Amino acid sequence: MSQINESTIKTPGVYVNEIPSFPPSIAQVATAVPVFIGYTQNATRNGKSVVNQAVRISSLVQYVQYFGADFPNLTANVTLKSDNSVDSVSISPKYQLYNAIQMFYSNGGVNCYIISVGKYKDDGSVTLTDFIQAGQNKCFEVLRKEDEPTLIVIPDAILFLQGDFNSLAAASLSACADLQDRFTIFDVLNGDQERTYDNTDIITAFRTGIGSSNLNYGAAYYPWLRSTLSYGFSYQNIKLQKSGVPAAFKDIITNNVFITQLDKAGSDLSNHINTFVTLPAFAAPFNVAPYVTQSITDGYGSIPTTNDQTELGLRLSYIKDVLLGFIALDGTITDNDPSNGRTTKAILSAYIRAGASATDISSIDQQIRELILIDESFPGGIIGSATAAGDFASFTNAAIPADATIYGTPAPADDAAAVNYIRPRVNNLFSNVVNSVLAFISEVNLRVTNLEVQLNDSNAVYNNITVAIKNQGIVVPPSGAIAGIYASVDGTRGVWKAPANVSVVGVVEPLVNIDDNTQQDLNIDTDAGKSVNAVRAFTGKGVLVWGARTLDGNSNDFRYISVRRFYIMVEESVKKAAMQFVFEPNDGNTWVRIRAMIENYLTNLWRQGALAGPKPEQAFYVKVGLGQTMTFDDILNGKMIIEIGMAPVRPAEFIILRFSQIQQQA
Repeated sequence: MSQINESTIKTPGVYVNEIPSFPPSIAQVATAVPVFIGYTQNATRNGKSVVNQAVRISSLVQYVQYFGADFPNLTANVTLKSDNSVDSVSISPKYQLYNAIQMFYSNGGVNCYIISVGKYKDDGSVTLTDFIQAGQNKCFEVLRKEDEPTLIVIPDAILFLQGDFNSLAAASLSACADLQDRFTIFDVLNGDQERTYDNTDIITAFRTGIGSSNLNYGAAYYPWLRSTLSYGFSYQNIKLQKSGVPAAFKDIITNNVFITQLDKAGSDLSNHINTFVTLPAFAAPFNVAPYVTQSITDGYGSIPTTNDQTELGLRLSYIKDVLLGFIALDGTITDNDPSNGRTTKAILSAYIRAGASATDISSIDQQIRELILIDESFPGGIIGSATAAGDFASFTNAAIPADATIYGTPAPADDAAAVNYIRPRVNNLFSNVVNSVLAFISEVNLRVTNLEVQLNDSNAVYNNITVAIKNQGIVVPPSGAIAGIYASVDGTRGVWKAPANVSVVGVVEPLVNIDDNTQQDLNIDTDAGKSVNAVRAFTGKGVLVWGARTLDGNSNDFRYISVRRFYIMVEESVKKAAMQFVFEPNDGNTWVRIRAMIENYLTNLWRQGALAGPKPEQAFYVKVGLGQTMTFDDILNGKMIIEIGMAPVRPAEFIILRFSQIQQQA
């Protein structure tokens, strides 16, 4: 719309001035866009690390693409009866972010953000400083820069001890109150147990640890849930016990060729392949320049300084053997191909003499056989023959000449020319070695998978064990599912509808059965007012969310989740819309426009049922103006003060039916 200042017209002619007929409108902000914070299997997007970055996704497929899947190192502890049938299965939950995302999308979630605080740790541990740490750009500082998220969910918080859990919870509530535009969903620590666990009332411990600040910006849910999500387990992840004693599959399932082969594969992968791949220096292409340069500088006689001599020794040992193979394999370079008067074999021999004598070079054939599992005890030799190793098959050992034989008298002086000549060839060799081993690992894993399938199909005992594990169902904290329910209810009913009396999808049962007597103390805390919402199973109805209170359960203003989140939505929507009036004249014209804009917005909310009252004027009011909300001093100081009052609808938490008898009338 084009407008002109008519008082400035000085040239004769016809002018069009388009006068606004309607007040500006308010665009309602999103209300259920959670940010999930925790550990992930990977954390890369377009080849770059996204650790401690907020990444927006809209599907589980996107999550897997950027962050990977579930924790691969879980152990299923299976107890067998005397007849080898399954007595019990115990699986300790580890990282929960991936599970929470699955539950979020199963229960109606759409868009969300992910902040990975780091990759999975082999031991499944968590560290508070990965989440919050003074002076570093940790998750809550990252979150400040993102405007869209309205919910904070930290499913991995359940892995902390009580003290660190409390610190993380307090930091989350503080971040919500500081920004005033988001809300935290909490899981109760040890929520897979009854209230009295390890001589501690876990609900009392939660209430005590959560503190007393900013409570209306969060809600807690109890207990944890057994989901329909299943574990993906391999043969190597199953630990057996029978009659109170650890047992091996080969003892339970005797004379089984598949058991023998799987045990061998697991041992080789653990002892050789995985050790090789996890060495940090072995990345394609491998840069040997630091080792080469150091060796020449030190006169070929010492190992470069390092804090980890053992790891360096492993690297150098492998380098020595592969370089020996390189001498034999590279047909384009011969012993008589000089580089400033030095032979190729002499140059390579010098490089591999970093702290090693000629006698301690192991057989290259044996080294490579062990490394890539070319072992006759493995069925068919891994793929069938040693030719599967490609170039490795023709490796031969080569003796290293003594220094006097290599250099003669005197030794050539131009080391730089020798380094520049051989370095690209060495890098190319290591690139090929690494790529070959990685390809081989994939081949081994495929073979192992096929062996497991054959074992499962052919043996009833193993099949019963795998079925029992799959039927176990992953134990999950409820926060991921609750975030999905928030999104679903907001989308179908509105943020003013309490996210309760709603089925939780993908759940078998709550891990703790809660009845009315148990819940009354959860719902109403007579000591501190810190309400905890229950997730309960009802006969014929399934598992329902059966609570709608914030942690500030004694507050008449923000006792209910729907009221708190409704106010967050209105406040943020009006705040963003009012930005266009910054630096506008602080006079009656502006006041009329901004009041009309807000009144129109609230009227629409009233019509949708978000505000209580038979008429709009009984459901809300908007005040702005001199003598109403501002003084002359306010105007002189550039302040435009707008006062908004609303009567939000509140959930019918207690429905009381009153019955009485009346006398017969006829």
